[in-house]
Amino acid sequence: MRASPNNKKLAQLAEQARTGLIALPQFQRNFVWPRRSIESLLGSLLRGHYIGALLFLETDREHMPFGFRPMAGIETSSNGSHPDDLVLDGQQRITALHYAFAAPNHPLRDTNHPHRFFIRLYRLEDIEDGDDLIVSGRANENWVKQLEDPEIQFEWKSLPFTEILRWEDWKQSYTQWLLARDPDAVVEYLGGEQARWDEAVRRIRDAEVPVVTLDKVSADDHPKIRQICEVFEKLNSTGLKLTVFDLMTARLYRDNVDLHWLWRYTLQSYPLLRRFAGGEPNVEEADSDDFGILLLRTVALLREQEVKSKRLIEMNTENFEDDWERASEAMERALDRVTSTAAEGFGVFNRRWLPYKTILPVLAAITEKLCESNAGADAYAALRRWYWTSVFLGRYTGATETVAYADFQDVLRYVRGEQAEPNVFAEAQSQIVQNPAFSLRGTSRVSAAEYKGVMNLIALDGAKDFANNDGITFQELDDHHIFPRKFLKDERDITGGDANTIVNRTLIAGRTNRRISSKSPSDYLETVIPDEHRDGNLEHCGGSFPPFILGPIARKPSETTTEGI
Repeated sequence: MRASPNNKKLAQLAEQARTGLIALPQFQRNFVWPRRSIESLLGSLLRGHYIGALLFLETDREHMPFGFRPMAGIETSSNGSHPDDLVLDGQQRITALHYAFAAPNHPLRDTNHPHRFFIRLYRLEDIEDGDDLIVSGRANENWVKQLEDPEIQFEWKSLPFTEILRWEDWKQSYTQWLLARDPDAVVEYLGGEQARWDEAVRRIRDAEVPVVTLDKVSADDHPKIRQICEVFEKLNSTGLKLTVFDLMTARLYRDNVDLHWLWRYTLQSYPLLRRFAGGEPNVEEADSDDFGILLLRTVALLREQEVKSKRLIEMNTENFEDDWERASEAMERALDRVTSTAAEGFGVFNRRWLPYKTILPVLAAITEKLCESNAGADAYAALRRWYWTSVFLGRYTGATETVAYADFQDVLRYVRGEQAEPNVFAEAQSQIVQNPAFSLRGTSRVSAAEYKGVMNLIALDGAKDFANNDGITFQELDDHHIFPRKFLKDERDITGGDANTIVNRTLIAGRTNRRISSKSPSDYLETVIPDEHRDGNLEHCGGSFPPFILGPIARKPSETTTEGI
């Protein structure tokens, strides 16, 4: 891939952005700079400082590998024209300049108001050390609105950035105003201030930056498109990693499919998915780089294709909208099963207790395939067996793309009678069931899948609060110590992971835990748990563990949570 370096004027680039000759690939993030960052950039230009190089991709109508959109504050062109270049690196800087020069009615980050920027010309004597040469304010502020009047600009010696590209006209108008007001002051102005002002405006208006332009790439040249994406990730000055969702957004946009719109529609239509994606109470807070990518993986699995990132990017876009909707419905059904505390559910009573997010596309796709084939009880038993063995094997920790595709294929082939048991079942037998060294005593990290899985099983077994004898469906239960940490430290000298082990945790209400405080179980059994409910509550404090994690908890597990393991 060839790259051509060149120097270009920033003011010219801002103008090209305004007219649509420079645009953004659809995967680029939004303009995120607050006003202080824009002020800092303008101040750097005013002092003649280097502000970094830019990276462009040359394009034309026949070479548009990505969908595109205008920069923030620029209206979308409706004339069907295409940009000459797409900005891969430098969006924030070019958009900031356009924002200062053009003053669009576009709110900045962390505010609901557009802002306007000014140079305090009277402060230019202290150009190197002054920290208030560039100022900004909301467009509706009184002093900003006053500065819409040229005579106020002249009187206050404050130059709006909207006048930078019309500097000669502004300067001539200022001279005429000054001559009419105080002829003697014109001599002083021409003898000193004018040259200083000219130099300051020239530094901004004529500032040049190195621009590296990559050669044109066709839409079907996937290897070069991947190269561009890798370059983008390395040079992206915002430090935000380019994701598969971003790239698919760009690819689909070219085919008139708006993935961002599909994402928002999914969040509005499927409440469980919205909650797990972080879209409550504000849908805009949901992270498309999280569940958006999981949905893309679900689409791929439903098509019985791999879920590696490079394969997702190359996914056929035909019928994508239908497949996305199908994947969204499947994911909602999977979350319905995951969150259920009924006999066949997985007991994730709160989204923080989900063992893995990465397991969801496999669960959703397998469930959808079973539903389509009208599968019987044995198939759903195999599904549950696969899920629980995956949780306690730590199977979906770390990079999981290969595991996900293999599990999807293995489980479906197994339930269709096309192969013997999936590999994951054999792994569970050798690593857990038949492994005398296996124990959960060392599991104390709340973030561990096994830890969460145990809490899910306790919920499934009908967890009840010690004090009020009310179940998890109606109470806000969380994990707390059975033997309090302070009691273990003071009485048994047990601390750290030994005290926090999962075998010393159960689900009770926070207010009950406060009543327990540092008491030993023998003490709080008498004061916290009512006599008539004591046996029943203790029956459910340890949960229905599969046989291979019983370890120190001598209870017979219920049949509902041990099926097939």
